[in-house]
Amino acid sequence: MILDVPMFRSLFAVWACWCLISDFNGLYAAEPDTPVRRSVSPWGISSSASSFRNHEEWFPKMAEAGVTTVRLFPEWSNFEPKQGTWNWTDGDRLIKSATDHKLEINAILMGSQPGSKSIHAFPMEDLESWSRYVAAAVGRYKNQIRYWEVWNEGNGGFNDGHHTTTDYARLTVATYEAAKKADPQAQVGLTVASFDAPYLHQAIRAMAAQGKPNSFDFLCIHPYEIADGLAETDGEVPFLWMNRMLRSMLKEAAPERANAEIWMTEVGHRLTSNKERSITEVDAANALARMYTMAIAQGITCTQWFEAQDPAGEDQGFGLLKRDGSPRAAYRTMKSLATELGESPKYQGWLALGDLKRGYGFVFAGRSSDVLVAWMPTGLKSDAASRTLTFAKDVDVTNAISAVTSKLMAGKPLILSDIPVIIAGLPADLVQQARDNSGQNFPWGGDYTSAKTVSFQAGLPDQVQGVTPRGRGNYPTVTFADGSAGLVVAGDINHPVSFYAHPSFASFQTREYYVRATVRRLATGNVGMNLRYEVADSQGRMPYANVGQWFSVSQESTWQTHTWHVTNACFSKMWGNDIVIAPEQSIPFAVGTIEISVVPFK
Repeated sequence: MILDVPMFRSLFAVWACWCLISDFNGLYAAEPDTPVRRSVSPWGISSSASSFRNHEEWFPKMAEAGVTTVRLFPEWSNFEPKQGTWNWTDGDRLIKSATDHKLEINAILMGSQPGSKSIHAFPMEDLESWSRYVAAAVGRYKNQIRYWEVWNEGNGGFNDGHHTTTDYARLTVATYEAAKKADPQAQVGLTVASFDAPYLHQAIRAMAAQGKPNSFDFLCIHPYEIADGLAETDGEVPFLWMNRMLRSMLKEAAPERANAEIWMTEVGHRLTSNKERSITEVDAANALARMYTMAIAQGITCTQWFEAQDPAGEDQGFGLLKRDGSPRAAYRTMKSLATELGESPKYQGWLALGDLKRGYGFVFAGRSSDVLVAWMPTGLKSDAASRTLTFAKDVDVTNAISAVTSKLMAGKPLILSDIPVIIAGLPADLVQQARDNSGQNFPWGGDYTSAKTVSFQAGLPDQVQGVTPRGRGNYPTVTFADGSAGLVVAGDINHPVSFYAHPSFASFQTREYYVRATVRRLATGNVGMNLRYEVADSQGRMPYANVGQWFSVSQESTWQTHTWHVTNACFSKMWGNDIVIAPEQSIPFAVGTIEISVVPFK
């Protein structure tokens, strides 16, 4: 319906008052019946604006797969095409369809003010109109929508390029106050592209500086780059520590919100095939199984895969469903997980599996029994004996990709691979072991809580002591006559080599680091590089900065070292790494050792 705010005319005072009252009710009273609310389930979907057009087609398929929440909502200009003219048709249509299929919408509040030519720019010059829109939307749908995100990825592409964390804080405060007036139970969330914990930190601090602390209820992250690391050996490590890192940040910046819910409102894997990388349907399904499992295990409230169905007119390959509506492997995986773990799985604890304790295992109180979701690290070379499990009782084993279930008899071997399996009917002793582990740090990759220095040493095999290279398979290992080894780096500006420190090392609040690189030339010619590192306050711009201290390698064919010192870092792994060795106009060279320390090297 379209509602025009009437102009007051003295000759029609009685008629005008009646219209104003009617329009006020139209602004805040949603048409659909009020559904019964339930606790938030971890099984969610995020969708693009283009997918709104046919959401009635894919909503029932998502509900059938066990999905309970959908991140989808029209923008401001859709509701208020002209100032004072309201059109709630699309919003009402969305809510009705969601209600019909027992789905709950979590909404994004964003868009340009009526008449503006700006696209995805924070409405800083007219926060009054913005607040009026927020109050209208929240008031109208308060019985159907609980969770409202302030903007979408304002630290990334959905910004006009100059708005800062201070601006985002002002926008959020205005949103929070307007939403709470319209619905005191509304939950208002901060959101970022990638895993930009420093941006959230600075925005929360800016709220306090403006005299409006704690003007948010939950946090939203889109950790695509960290999720991409799941294709590498032990790429699970940084993924598993995201919740812990955000809790640490909240305890310092907003103690009263230390237990705020954390949502992963976008994450996914796009199918692709090119010279550098190939992602198949099986790869995407594999990643989905790991992401949802580890998200629940670390305490993330809801995960929302992007996206439900490939839309017409946009990039293909993200959807659980193809453009024609047929399911991909990831759809089956979502359904298997939601079926076996149930709508509200309760995390019990972790198990480090196999003789080498390298396998990932997470135990849940599932739909009808205790359930273990288990897999081995991608690319781990080990014999079958080190990957074998046996159980003291019969269990049901479901392949998370094919969704095929088989009975495994007591005492029979189960050889784990990098394909996750869902094991139902877990023996009580393993459940208790997982519970005993639940209060301890995740063990994978080590524990460097007390360490002052962590390192990586290239070799066959590599010696990883708290520092891991990203894309290790892209860098051949060269061994020199003296027995030392290094990673071969191409040397041109387009092929840097990046590393991340284990999340248990240092803390979110650590700003000062020393980074030492030991490198060796492979031939005569220029060898030079800089260090890029993740900064504590990007203000929504480039999250990594150059140290500005060039390391030029001499012509000697020996190992040479250089130390960089940074004082404004925040190693949160936004793009999956903390530091980057960035060569430029250089010939290939070898990186032997990378060390990261919180104290000066001796």
